[in-house]
Amino acid sequence: MKLSKHPVVRRIEDEVGRTLGDFGFELVQIKFGGGGRSRTLTILMDSPEGVSAQDCHDMTRRLSMLLDVLDPIPGSYTLVVSSPGLDRPLTRDGDFERFAGERAAIRHTPAGGQRRTIDGVLRGIHDQAAVLATAEGDVEVPLDEIEEAHLIYDWDKDRAN
Repeated sequence: MKLSKHPVVRRIEDEVGRTLGDFGFELVQIKFGGGGRSRTLTILMDSPEGVSAQDCHDMTRRLSMLLDVLDPIPGSYTLVVSSPGLDRPLTRDGDFERFAGERAAIRHTPAGGQRRTIDGVLRGIHDQAAVLATAEGDVEVPLDEIEEAHLIYDWDKDRAN
């Protein structure tokens, strides 16, 4: 996937991922943005058992201590630690296999084409491309063209259960 990462994210990603892993969590995504006093570092984490508000609170304290030591951001910023939510970002190539059978949206720019978003049911990866089942049939999106992807929560499926 061609996800561009802010230099701050590249600098802390390994340590944050390792720290989360030590406590049984998976690093889903780190985002850094904003300007001036409204700069925000957002860390999304997950686990097979899910993520509670208490988990987020505890990991905020732990990650805050780690970030104080690493000191990757001069000045003040807001740290947000959260679950990925119902529209979980797909940030690694393996996520397309892991969440096969789930609805997803993929934003990509084909070589020489215009940016577009496709949604459908993930079928996994085939020949370095994410495969989505759509109403028009299977669509393959080369992994190196993907700019952003996320799950789409199926509210109708949830109501049926």
